[in-house]
Amino acid sequence: MIFFKHVLLIIFVSTVTFSHAQMDGTTKKQLNKVEKYYGEKKYSKAAELMKEVLNKYPINESLWKMYQEITFQNYREHAKTASTYTVSVSGKNASDTLASSLQELMDYTAQLPKYEYYNALYYSSLAIPYATRVSSELRSIYVDGLYYSDKNISFKSKAFFDKADGEFRAKNYQKASEYYQKAFDEDTNNYRALLYIGDSYYAMEYYGKAAEYFRKAIAMQPNLLEPVKYLSDALARKGERDRAFIVAKQSLLVYPDEGIFEKIALYLNEEGKKKLDRNWILRLSSSNSIRDRHHRNQFFKDPLHFSYYRDAVNDVKEYYDENGLLKATIDKPLDTYLEVYCWKKMLEATRNEDIPALEYARYMEQQGMLAPYVLVSLFNVDLYPQYRHLADTKSELVKAYIDNYLIINVK
Repeated sequence: MIFFKHVLLIIFVSTVTFSHAQMDGTTKKQLNKVEKYYGEKKYSKAAELMKEVLNKYPINESLWKMYQEITFQNYREHAKTASTYTVSVSGKNASDTLASSLQELMDYTAQLPKYEYYNALYYSSLAIPYATRVSSELRSIYVDGLYYSDKNISFKSKAFFDKADGEFRAKNYQKASEYYQKAFDEDTNNYRALLYIGDSYYAMEYYGKAAEYFRKAIAMQPNLLEPVKYLSDALARKGERDRAFIVAKQSLLVYPDEGIFEKIALYLNEEGKKKLDRNWILRLSSSNSIRDRHHRNQFFKDPLHFSYYRDAVNDVKEYYDENGLLKATIDKPLDTYLEVYCWKKMLEATRNEDIPALEYARYMEQQGMLAPYVLVSLFNVDLYPQYRHLADTKSELVKAYIDNYLIINVK
């Protein structure tokens, strides 16, 4: 354990040293203090200082990695479960909503280091494009559990699965595939066992067989991204690059993961005929919501043009549900998606201002493509319910956006 901590400190110091380049004197002093606090395990103090630094250098990837590391170590040192107290409210103004809000507040207070780490990941995703690890981790935290949990998988199936994992880590892939198969045979609800049979074949370089199992996993869990990503990888390894690209492109209708954008961009760059024209921008605000159930708070002190975005939600809170979707009972000329409504208000409020970052959004609005632009290209995990609704109900619009605007010919 002492060795592990020493290695962590070396890695952290290396990142700090790398990040010092081209920074003002005040920031360098702040980073020296951050390093000192980190070494002393004063993670909360280190995190507060890092927020100040990141507000000055919001697109520095190394600084975001430092901030993630600090908040992770604080979470690791002070991990707690939700509050063990149950809130009940009585009296004249009592309501289930009030009790629920108080319970959430208590749980948030009890688990503050966890939320701070999750928010470090979240705000990193708003500031750094193609942050593949962060994107994957956020998806795992907030989305995958909506569709699959091994909570109700039989004990025997789990035992076979654990045995398979051990064999896989030992690189005994054939044995791993056999135990994963036993896990699946024991309980056919064990989706991960089916997925990892394919992964075992992939590791053995039997890419055709791997693709077969990935397709079965997709059929079982069509809203989970892993099997689609893995299928694309297997097809590429099998030499079917065009089919791999098609699958990668289609996966944008499953979940717009940063790893998928990166995969598509690399394929197009290698082909040289087309390119990914994502028009990504730095986002200076968390996604507007009716209720801040993830406790995002606001990271950036000066949101600039995003101040109009933030303010836009105040006039329509009664019309949208907690997923950011227009309530079915509302008969008003409002956009289906809270995110699109707030973007339109920001564009309207800045119409006479010269803001290059918003020019493409104006073009997308004119083309009737603002929804897929902000919910696909500029996706973040808090937009998932709105994105899912768009992909499910207006898939042809999303496909048209991908084929005609996201992927364009090289001039």
